[in-house]
Amino acid sequence: MMHTKRGYILFLMFTILSTCSVLISLYFSQVVVYRQLIQMLTEKEKTNRLALSAVCLVQGLMTPKEEKNEEKQKTIPAAQAKETKLSNDQQFLIQLFDCWNKELSYQLSGKDDGLDAKIFLNLQSEQGKLNINSLYDFEKKKFLFEGTPKDRKKLCSWIFEKIATITKKPTLFPAFEKYLAKRDFDINDVTELLSIKEFAEVFQDNLFIEFAKTNESQPAEQQQNNDSKIFLTDLFTTSTEQETINPWLFSPSWIKILDLKPKQKLNDEEKKKIFSQIAKNANWDSDWDKNLKDFYQKEYKNIPQEIKTILTTEFEANIFSLLLKANIKETNSTIFTIVKIRAKDRLIRLDVLKTYQI
Repeated sequence: MMHTKRGYILFLMFTILSTCSVLISLYFSQVVVYRQLIQMLTEKEKTNRLALSAVCLVQGLMTPKEEKNEEKQKTIPAAQAKETKLSNDQQFLIQLFDCWNKELSYQLSGKDDGLDAKIFLNLQSEQGKLNINSLYDFEKKKFLFEGTPKDRKKLCSWIFEKIATITKKPTLFPAFEKYLAKRDFDINDVTELLSIKEFAEVFQDNLFIEFAKTNESQPAEQQQNNDSKIFLTDLFTTSTEQETINPWLFSPSWIKILDLKPKQKLNDEEKKKIFSQIAKNANWDSDWDKNLKDFYQKEYKNIPQEIKTILTTEFEANIFSLLLKANIKETNSTIFTIVKIRAKDRLIRLDVLKTYQI
């Protein structure tokens, strides 16, 4: 018996073909998406590893340079014959000056380095920041040295007033004091301060120091605001054991707070002249104007009294924070790491204390 409705087989066949086409299209679209995702994740992993490996660049910058034989054999005029030999600390700062608190970049090429990429780095000293745990006695529940010239409560009040002036926000001191009073132990990491609502409002987007943004189309007023930024981990640290700040190594945020204007470019003779004044022990009442006035372009009498009480008299520079960024194609990876130097003879080793993925 023949069907009265013709063409049902053709209709069924086209239905099956349409369903198969949809399934195949979905499969290929997923394959394309997954391939793009895998490629992106691979590039991200490469940039992460490259950023981490940039620590080796810093290690190279910190390694003492060997004197050339030609320089050793070079005859020097009698007037320079009595030139004082620079100490290791003096040579170290002279060597680091061009990358200290400055942004450096290195271009890698596939032909010479096996990878087309760019590395950025910025180096600061943790000894140029204030140890947040040097302010408060958590057992006695009060600020250290209250009622003395080293009163840490007055120091904190002054610091947060300056921060309020720069950020144009209310002072953070009342919230900070309240937070410390509730704690029974030291602060383990500066980022813990973001648990304070008032701190989060000011420093949520200004936690770590940033690389300079060169945008010519950016309004001048906005560029000026970017230049006046201060950063929480650039002000405070928990990685040092000292209760003072090394004025030779002020971080960029402390330089802004103190309104210092350090010279950005020095020739070799100027570097030797300035950094040859570094000594293991200092008396800043007399040594500031002699050693640092020209460099920071500020006299000691104009330094706030609160800050004078926390200037270290013993030179030490062995803990550094590094901002490292790697760029491969359109992928970027930025890390902030804190390292401690171990030096033996002319060899430098870096122990990583903390690492943050930004």
